[in-house]
Order: sequence, then structure tokens, then C-alpha cells
Amino acid sequence: MSSTKSSDDAPANNNSSSSAVAAIDFLTLTRSLKTTKRTGWVMSGVTNPESIADHMYRMSLMAMIASFSNTSIDTNRCIKLALIHDLAEAKVGDITPHCGVSEEDKYKLELGTMEQIQSMLGPLLGGDEIIELWKEYEEGTTTEAKLLKDLDKIEMILQAQEYEAEGSAEKSLEQFFTSTEGKWRTEIGRAWAQEIVARRKKSDEDSK
Repeated sequence: MSSTKSSDDAPANNNSSSSAVAAIDFLTLTRSLKTTKRTGWVMSGVTNPESIADHMYRMSLMAMIASFSNTSIDTNRCIKLALIHDLAEAKVGDITPHCGVSEEDKYKLELGTMEQIQSMLGPLLGGDEIIELWKEYEEGTTTEAKLLKDLDKIEMILQAQEYEAEGSAEKSLEQFFTSTEGKWRTEIGRAWAQEIVARRKKSDEDSK
């Protein structure tokens, strides 16, 4: 007996095929996050500096364990924010205050990329949620976004402290610490920063 496919299967197959195309297009775009070195470390002459994805991964781990310590914080949302906060850098690169690009122009460039990603993924693959999460992080007003803003800086100074301990940088990394002083929005941020600074001081004393 021969079997015939229901005509209802065609739209489902088309949707699946379209979703696969969009997913692989998106993942191919994000490859550059794995290969692009963080600008601040490159400008500081760090040997074999971390990539954007390296930073995003450890920040995601930070978001997970930091959110566990406060039941009022949405752990899943924190991890999503960490994974998405630098997503636009897949196309525009890691723009720092030393790159000669204004904050307004940086935001426009990154927003344009996020809108492209939103369109690329569509609602079915979370495009709408992703851009809203990115905007939430940029605005930095929710409890989760405030924590993630702190963790972004925490990951940076922890990495700076590690590079100093390894002797990996040609130039001083002091600016990474001074630029974050007094800018913590959460108690977790302040406490973790104090611990990193204390370890940095001890490492400096031990090396003398």
C-alpha cells in the first residue's frame, strides 16, 4: 500500500528548514566572538589575550553563581543577559572608550546589529526576546541588569589581575582598576571587587 504525505506536513517542513537556515546563519555570525580578541588587552600588549567569547563565558558563570546567592534574582535571566550583552560585537567588534567612537554612535552601531539579529532569528528562534534582553542590559535599571553591569567589570578586573600575576602585559593594567573604582551598583559587585583587589595587593607584595 502506498502512503501519501498529508498536505499539512509541507508548512511544518518549510518552517523547520527556514529555522535551520536562520539558526546556522546566526551561529556563523557569532563565530567572530570566538576569534576576536578583546580590544583593551590588545592595546595593553597582553600576550595571547582572551576573546570576546572567553569574557562572555566566564561572565555567564559569574551570573549563575552570583544569582544563586539571592533568591529575588532570576538566575535564568542573568545567564541570558550575560550571553547576550556583547552579542552585537560579533559584527561591530569590541569598541572601547579609547577607540574614538562616541557612546551614542556605539549604541547606534550595536542596536543596528541587534535589530539584524532579531530579524535573522525571528520570533520562532527568540529574536524578539534577545533584543529586549540586550536593551534591558544597556538600560541597566532592573535588578538583574544592575548585577550584570557589575559582573562585566568584575570579569574585566579579575582578568587584569590574572594577566598581571602572569606577567602577560607589556603595559600597566592599572587603568582597568581605576576605571571601576566606586562604580559598583550591587553589594555582590563591591564584595567581589574587594576580594580581587586584595589578591592583587597580596600578589604584588609577594613579588617584591
